[in-house]
Amino acid sequence: MKRRTLLGGMTLAMPALAQTERWPSREISLVTGFGPGGGTDVVARAIAAHMEKTLGVAIPVRNTPGAGGTLGPGRIAQSRPDGYTFGLVGLSALVVAPLTMDLPYKPWESFDFLGCTSELRIAVPVGPSMPQVRTLADFIAEGRRRPITVASTNPGSAVSFFDLARLAGIQISYVPFGSITEAASQVAGGHVDTYSGTSEMIGLVRGGQLRMLASASVDRWPDFPEVPTLIEQGYQTATRQLIIWAGPAGLPAPIRDRLEAALMAAARDPEVLARQAAGGIASRVIDRAGTVAAIREVQPGVEAALIASGMSRKRS
Repeated sequence: MKRRTLLGGMTLAMPALAQTERWPSREISLVTGFGPGGGTDVVARAIAAHMEKTLGVAIPVRNTPGAGGTLGPGRIAQSRPDGYTFGLVGLSALVVAPLTMDLPYKPWESFDFLGCTSELRIAVPVGPSMPQVRTLADFIAEGRRRPITVASTNPGSAVSFFDLARLAGIQISYVPFGSITEAASQVAGGHVDTYSGTSEMIGLVRGGQLRMLASASVDRWPDFPEVPTLIEQGYQTATRQLIIWAGPAGLPAPIRDRLEAALMAAARDPEVLARQAAGGIASRVIDRAGTVAAIREVQPGVEAALIASGMSRKRS
């Protein structure tokens, strides 16, 4: 009986083992929770192109925008843990979304994290709706006179705006958009005052449609080295937008390790780094364990900003 049980267990295990050994044998979907054209899309496509060479299969990018960047992570979480679906699970989807909405996944239980490759830089730009605003001081003075409309795809990318409202005593009105390029066009068209500017802002600033008042990130933008950070201008806040990668929970360890290795190799590739830099995106290469630690480090400050701003929803 024991021998038959053992043989039966071996028989059941063999197909799964063979599947792991053959992986990957078909295309792998890379899911991102944001639309084409933004900073995350630049990173996703650069990473996918390199990983295709490493793993030897096609890796199409599946843009899944909506619900504040949570539809993509939801799609990843609900996928089979066979290594054929992975993608971007932004910091906002893990830290911000649980405070503001009901989710189709559990932030710490639904994913096998693979690492972090990059960080979106955030800026404070203004356009035609604020023609007299040329400096951050002007912006703050305007915000003390009237509410300033602030657009972003999710509250997490607007953390510094919420902090600035508290620290500088200004009024803001948050306006959510489905894509960051749409938010940018609304500011450039004079319909919204400002937004959490990322890489798509570079051309608009150089073309004169927008003016950049500050970097809302931890460092200055290489494209605009003359523009100081909010911290340098006396306001202790920085928006962190780490680009985190994960698959669904339960990935077989050999597949998870190969995915992580291919991801880390792509993140360090000179061509990928050049494409990111051209889009104003910082390199932040962190392995699986370090990524979890980085999320935990950033989480308290993000939560505090959202709670203080009233964006957090109380739960029973």
